[in-house]
Amino acid sequence: MDLAAPELGAPTDGKPTAPEPQGYENPLESSSRWYLNARAQVIRYASSVGFSISNRTEPPAPQPSRDFSVDSTISVYSGPQKISVEAWIPPKPSDGTRAAIINCHGGGWILGQGTDDARWAGALMASLDAVVFTVNYRLAPTYPFPTPLEDCVDAVCQIARRADEFGFDPNKIILSGFSAGATNTLATWIALQDPARFAYELPFVPPPIVGLVLFYPVLDWTITRPEKRETCSRPDLTLGRTLTDLIDASYIYPAVPREKRTDPRLSPGLMPDELLKNLPPVHLCLCEYDMLLAEGMRFARRLQQAGKQHTCRIVAGERHGWDKPPPMAPKESVQIEYDQATQAIAKWLGTNNDTDRESLMSMKTKRPRLKRPGYLPSFRSKTMR
Repeated sequence: MDLAAPELGAPTDGKPTAPEPQGYENPLESSSRWYLNARAQVIRYASSVGFSISNRTEPPAPQPSRDFSVDSTISVYSGPQKISVEAWIPPKPSDGTRAAIINCHGGGWILGQGTDDARWAGALMASLDAVVFTVNYRLAPTYPFPTPLEDCVDAVCQIARRADEFGFDPNKIILSGFSAGATNTLATWIALQDPARFAYELPFVPPPIVGLVLFYPVLDWTITRPEKRETCSRPDLTLGRTLTDLIDASYIYPAVPREKRTDPRLSPGLMPDELLKNLPPVHLCLCEYDMLLAEGMRFARRLQQAGKQHTCRIVAGERHGWDKPPPMAPKESVQIEYDQATQAIAKWLGTNNDTDRESLMSMKTKRPRLKRPGYLPSFRSKTMR
């Protein structure tokens, strides 16, 4: 288990987060869906502006090669062409043996989009010569649990069917995700193992999954927010109560008592042992000052006790979502952790990292490029073992 030591983070609103008092009840659970959606829309706009700026800073993030839509077949909100997907395709010609990484973005199920992870897509193309897909699952509060997760299941099955079109091997599919997207990633694998358990009739036979890359996932919804913050050594650096109240009220609807939130699609870290023993290799990246650290560590211990192939890294001194804006330019630690994750994938695939940064320069990037202001300090990091 490794610890990387980058710069310190701060809460998203710039103010220290005070833990909720015992017995705290989320005031937003009684709010109308219209009101919750209005609040979510404001945050989505601010987030999109932040990512747009960040993706244009040096070095600029690559733009998707193309986008397309797939059908929603298992959600109660099903219909044709409901789920949008972006594809990043390496410039070099494909011989059909490339791997595919299907990624789910973060955002607490209430915000975010696939291009938020454009730098991750660039790292995967550069290091692995892989085709990368990002799933724009539909968001709460309009689409609460389990629709976002079901959109990911649908997308994985339908992307796999288009392997020839995109030039990848359908037997070399890796799933990745960040935060809520990492939860979707693990829950998607669970749903693909036994669709009938959840009354799913999938349109296609589920593809085999080579491995899972999980960046700071939510793994246990039965733990209250006060309990999550209490386990964190720096609760003042955790996500603000205003945001977590909105996430909780938006995604879990109708409200379900904490002790009953054991559905493995919701709390995938609580999957039964017989399911866990079938997991493919897992790469887990956690943050030291994240309220989700404790549940991530518990899951890592379960993997270890079960003898499952896995790696677990803790980014020291950092908070949840440390690799995302508001920093004007990516931290050095982000490249370190993305490199560690791509190395794990290369090991699973039995290949060496296929560095191809030169040909990637031909891809379109977000423009205009914004240079890092000279007054911003340059932070260096090191890996501690």
